Amino acid sequence: MHVKRQTVDKSWPIPRKGTKYLIVSSHEKKHGLPLLIILRDILKVAENRKEVKKILRQGLVSVNNKMIKKEDFSILPFDTIKAGKENYELTFSDKGKFMVRETKRSERILKVIGKKILKDKKIQLNLLYGENILTDKKVNIGDSVIIKDKNIEKIIPLEKKKEAIIFAGKYKGKEGKIENIEGKIATLSCKNEKINVPLGNIMVK
Repeated sequence: MHVKRQTVDKSWPIPRKGTKYLIVSSHEKKHGLPLLIILRDILKVAENRKEVKKILRQGLVSVNNKMIKKEDFSILPFDTIKAGKENYELTFSDKGKFMVRETKRSERILKVIGKKILKDKKIQLNLLYGENILTDKKVNIGDSVIIKDKNIEKIIPLEKKKEAIIFAGKYKGKEGKIENIEGKIATLSCKNEKINVPLGNIMVK
């Protein structure tokens, strides 16, 4: 499936001029970017769609430690991409656009936005962008978890002095340290400014 270039969301970091049609993500179309766009147009590890397909067939690309061979696979914010020997992360620029940057992590990090206790007393965590995971660890709503192979590797609590990124709202993409939390509002120190933002719009990392 394809969409006209001129109609894609402005958060896509691609020129407004170019091929008339662009590929659409296989899932989570609203929140993600197709792998083809990342490899060809952002990272530029391939010049065209044919080269991207060849790279994927060779098993040279993995997302969150899982080999991916579909060019339309949707890469979501904070997913990690390994292309060749390099690790990258899809995140946001301080202008709110998607951005791909190098990272030392190969595991994804996601915010806990809800949880419930199941019949077997296992805890189901509802994560940002629709993913769920079972755990017996103590995790609070608002915390972040680093996930590898469906297991929680690390819990990052939502608290003062933690680094955080704003992933939604007016200030999407800005990063800083949490200076204060009062009610449902956090104050972030971002470069030369302090920003008050709803807790629901930030993720600690």
